[in-house]
Amino acid sequence: MQILKLRNGGILLYDKSFLPAELADRYWVELRDQTAWEQKPGIFGHMQPRLIASYGAAGISYRYSGSDYAALPWTSTLLEIKRRIEAVRGEYNYCLLNCYRSGKDSMGWHADDEPEMGDVIGSLSLGATRKFRIRHKTTRETQTFLAGHGTLIIMAGTMQQFWQHEVPKTKMLVGERINLTFRKIARNESAC
Repeated sequence: MQILKLRNGGILLYDKSFLPAELADRYWVELRDQTAWEQKPGIFGHMQPRLIASYGAAGISYRYSGSDYAALPWTSTLLEIKRRIEAVRGEYNYCLLNCYRSGKDSMGWHADDEPEMGDVIGSLSLGATRKFRIRHKTTRETQTFLAGHGTLIIMAGTMQQFWQHEVPKTKMLVGERINLTFRKIARNESAC
């Protein structure tokens, strides 16, 4: 596992082969076939260029791009993956899953810096390899990582305050990719 100490206190942990291939294959099939995938409107009413699903603890929801994403109950597969990632770093009560169906599906530059979110995000990639890029908000310094089948990236420290990240579109012919981002979301008082 690589541990990168970034400008302004950001920390990025990168393990290209966090999962053995057989386990990554099993998770890929289970998540592809058993996840409640949806395509939702994003900013300005355009459909998001990927499929999404939300799972987690009862009463947890995540708000971004003007929409609330209430968590469906954890599946046994997601709980198993969550435990593996928590053994490295973090404690999580919510998982946002993204399915990138082809190189046309993407996630633009953004930071997960909402006030209710903790400062550690565990991101696991399954399926096709895609570029994962980070960019400092002020200096525009950019780094690129390959997120492949079984790759784990953990963003921590002050990364969300000072850095953005993206999964850009590509014209290369690529297959499907599933990305799981585990987060610790503060409970709304009404949910307690």
